[in-house]
Amino acid sequence: MSTPAPLLELRELRRSVRLPSREDLHILRGIDLTVHAGDHVAVVGRSGSGKSTLLNLLGLIDRQTSGELLFDGADVSRLGDRRRARLRGASIGFVFQQFNLLDRRTALENVMMPLMYGSAGQFWRRERLAREMLDRVGLADRADQQPSRLSGGEQQRVAVARALVRRPRLILADEPTGALDVTTGEAVMALLDEIARESDAALVTITHDLQVAALSRRSYLLDEGVLNDVGSTGAQDALSATVGIRAGREAVAAAGASHQEVQA
Repeated sequence: MSTPAPLLELRELRRSVRLPSREDLHILRGIDLTVHAGDHVAVVGRSGSGKSTLLNLLGLIDRQTSGELLFDGADVSRLGDRRRARLRGASIGFVFQQFNLLDRRTALENVMMPLMYGSAGQFWRRERLAREMLDRVGLADRADQQPSRLSGGEQQRVAVARALVRRPRLILADEPTGALDVTTGEAVMALLDEIARESDAALVTITHDLQVAALSRRSYLLDEGVLNDVGSTGAQDALSATVGIRAGREAVAAAGASHQEVQA
């Protein structure tokens, strides 16, 4: 039985920017990554490690300096801006830390927004599809509420519904639990993972949170533009060894040391 082709494949992906000094700042340095349908991958790294740049490349918002980014086997760098935008709208869903909901629109109207730019069938069925997705995330009874009347967890679930209403094949979650408490964050991640598995979508989570990374099937550490496969169990040790994380997360390092002592 043949192995299915990857949904997303990065080959020696690099991103650099020219500084005013005319020197090149190398943000990503030869990233290799393969993601199949149904995968849940976490990319963990400290602030300034290149996570946002990688997210923008995966989401077809930005273009790489060199290397290949293949979606369904096609090199998307060869596509023009309009075709990239159509592919992004039809196949990629985004979940952000700050929710990015429209304050003066109801939960239902927020979820309906992506369907305004979908196919003709999605456009004409936009209210029904949006209500079905709100029901799926447990907010059917909150459809007519504006974001200001919703809790942080409810707002993030609306954002999840909005990201998934067009049934994207790739879901990019950017620090999706950063504005939530631990319990609510875990519930949102469990919901996101469950819906992704049901639709056989690939889920890529970009985060600095080790607890979020531990919920994935594969974990990678992005440090100084280099992506390393560390696995969920090795993420904590790998992260605590980087200067930026160690400086700001003494509690994590202490917890890791205590865990090792218990195992010993």
